[in-house]
Amino acid sequence: MGVLQRFERRLEGMVEGAFARAFRSELQPVEVASAVQREMDDRAAIVAQGRTLVPNDFVVEIAEADYERLEVYAENLGVELANLARDYAKEQGYSFVGPVRMRFEGVPDLTTGTFRIRSGVIRGSTIEGGEIRQPVSDLPRPPSRGFPGNPRLLVSGPEQGGEQRTYELVTPVTLLGRGTDCDLRLVDPGVSRHHAELRVENDQVVLVDRGSTNGTFVNSQPVRRVVLTDGTHITLGRTTLVFRQDRADGHGDRTIGAYPSNSF
Repeated sequence: MGVLQRFERRLEGMVEGAFARAFRSELQPVEVASAVQREMDDRAAIVAQGRTLVPNDFVVEIAEADYERLEVYAENLGVELANLARDYAKEQGYSFVGPVRMRFEGVPDLTTGTFRIRSGVIRGSTIEGGEIRQPVSDLPRPPSRGFPGNPRLLVSGPEQGGEQRTYELVTPVTLLGRGTDCDLRLVDPGVSRHHAELRVENDQVVLVDRGSTNGTFVNSQPVRRVVLTDGTHITLGRTTLVFRQDRADGHGDRTIGAYPSNSF
């Protein structure tokens, strides 16, 4: 099954009811997906023997009328388009220097059913030696919207004298791992290339292990899937992160329910 066919299959589970009505116009997700592939092909650049670099940061510009219909579903569709881009890059032997991200913008100069794509290169945030290095993009990004409780990760290293650095969760899915295409890259030999994901679901943050070699641990217990609570310690390889989330009323810390550690 090809990349586009897999994308269509995943989309079938999403395009129902109100979501389907968002695509009454001529704008079709599969056409956007094909355009993303072409953008990657057109901008592919050989940077070293056996390594071809492609954009990883995409903006899909659509008509304002289409954006009004699509806005509620844009995040979910963006996640699926990012998955498609990763699949296509693997199939073609392309490389990314940072996480694959997709977003939609409504613009006044496009008519209903038309779109265009802008793309650029953005490095992901990296944790190394207790430091968080923030990315620098060649494609300007608007301020990201936060999630309730301002969920975030804290990291501290032995060289920092106890000082903690903060990484805020601002996307529905945050990929953790050693790979350069991760949202938060951990320079740690004990961490797998794609080690785990943090998923924001119904104002809660769920940690999911992605079949890592050395496992994912929460408060020293191995887990496959677990809802995180404020103050939880997450260990991947030799790296330990502390999850924090404020209470809904903004006063103090909020504790949320968790699945059993071995649930999936």
